[in-house]
Amino acid sequence: MTTTPQAEFNERRDCINCGSAHVGEISRGRYTDQPLRGFINDDPWGTNPLQHLENAEWILVQCADCSQTFHARILNPEWNARRFAEWMSADAFEEWEKRLGNAAPRHFQEGREHVGHILRIEKFTKTIREPAAPVRLLDFGCGWGDFLALCQQFGFDVAGVDRSEARRSVSKVPIYAALDDLQDQKPFHAITLFETLEHLDNPAATLRSLAPLLAQGGVLILETPDCSGVTGIRNHDDYRKIHPLDHINAFTHQTLRSIAERVGFRCVSRGATHVTANLYQVIRRQAKHILRRDGRSTQLYFVKC
Repeated sequence: MTTTPQAEFNERRDCINCGSAHVGEISRGRYTDQPLRGFINDDPWGTNPLQHLENAEWILVQCADCSQTFHARILNPEWNARRFAEWMSADAFEEWEKRLGNAAPRHFQEGREHVGHILRIEKFTKTIREPAAPVRLLDFGCGWGDFLALCQQFGFDVAGVDRSEARRSVSKVPIYAALDDLQDQKPFHAITLFETLEHLDNPAATLRSLAPLLAQGGVLILETPDCSGVTGIRNHDDYRKIHPLDHINAFTHQTLRSIAERVGFRCVSRGATHVTANLYQVIRRQAKHILRRDGRSTQLYFVKC
């Protein structure tokens, strides 16, 4: 009788943000417990991972010094590679896209958000590049490369990094598997990480690795789910924000800002950008920007000091 191999995990004992050892548990459970088991079963997979998680436990912890929340137990490198190769297949990604629904309105909104970032990046980087030189941009964790493809339409010189072979294989632009694959690259004027830091085993180390690749005065854009108030997996919204196999780091405005500032970046106001033909929306967005000044968002802009 063949025994199904069980996933193996590493444990993160120190804070992923400030490095403190003052980390305490705030919740835990088993992958086979409800409602988590049901949420995982309902998701599209190449190979359903639950058969490899029969004895596995997740543990959510929080740092007493900086308030960073993260999963203490994460898949080891071998099993994480297996997750990307077998569990998160190209067919599974395609099914996931279908389930999102409302393709036209959703894609329109995403495109408008992308154009907003492009216009801001062009403005932020004017002073650090020659007038006729293109913006050099790296999108780390770029997924399908949609943002990069749009940046190319605006004349940007782009590069992407994503560890998912399923996404790289069908991307619209060339994408590298790791930072080490970038050869003889000049400093980038901008680096973006959209919905990426929450997935990384060591997000602080990644930011430290990216810092030398960014030109002095260059712009760093970070965006993650806002996990304010999330302390366990009680409902589907919690699951999406702190999926213990995938969203292993839970950021708030405060912790997202602090992890970048510890590496030497300075948080700046992103400013208002209006990608619309509707004058009312321009007035509304401008007023919202003046009153909130980016509020407590988990989409933040930084410059390299």
